Amino acid sequence: MHADPPGKRALLDAAERLAANSRCLTSLGLRELAREAGLNPNTFYRHFRDMEDLGLQLLRQSEGELRAALRALRHQAANEVEQGAGENGVSKGQAVCRQTLRLYFDYAYANRSRVLIAVRELHGPSLALRNELQRQMDEFADDMAEDILALGLMPLQVSAQQVRRIAGMVNRNMLFQSLDYLGEPARRSEILSQAEEQVMMLFTGAVALHQRGELRP
Repeated sequence: MHADPPGKRALLDAAERLAANSRCLTSLGLRELAREAGLNPNTFYRHFRDMEDLGLQLLRQSEGELRAALRALRHQAANEVEQGAGENGVSKGQAVCRQTLRLYFDYAYANRSRVLIAVRELHGPSLALRNELQRQMDEFADDMAEDILALGLMPLQVSAQQVRRIAGMVNRNMLFQSLDYLGEPARRSEILSQAEEQVMMLFTGAVALHQRGELRP
């Protein structure tokens, strides 16, 4: 992947700083953004069509990086459990869950501005940005469901469609739980434990409902 030109990089970084302070990306002013970036306002149109285009590019910056990291960690955790850290599907699933959540919250902590922007734009005024974030969340959930099935973390009787629905719920919960993690530093260990418990309850509940014939196909 090619590095962004310096002017483009400066504008993206400036937009991230400004939008992290309770602002929607599309509400940023051109002169305000250029001033924050230390550039002439005309530089903007060499790299972006409008603020919405800038917002789309900003949201896409870390998607591939995070997707790859989460998938690698799930597989790494599963391999470690297979080598002796656990003996059954529940222990394996819990180990993968714990390590994946830890990575996710570490990422949220290191990229606070991007997380805050994503949560805000998910309910923001721009349909294009809302659609982009929903697409990304769908892809994260697709990855999670695929890994859960490939790693044998759910009973075979639970269908792929059911696993995908649960993964979508987990993915959305993780995003909003990251706000608590960022906003309450003294409770981070507790929040991580609660998030793990909630994820395990969702999956365990799905298995129980399936066994009772009450889980939608």
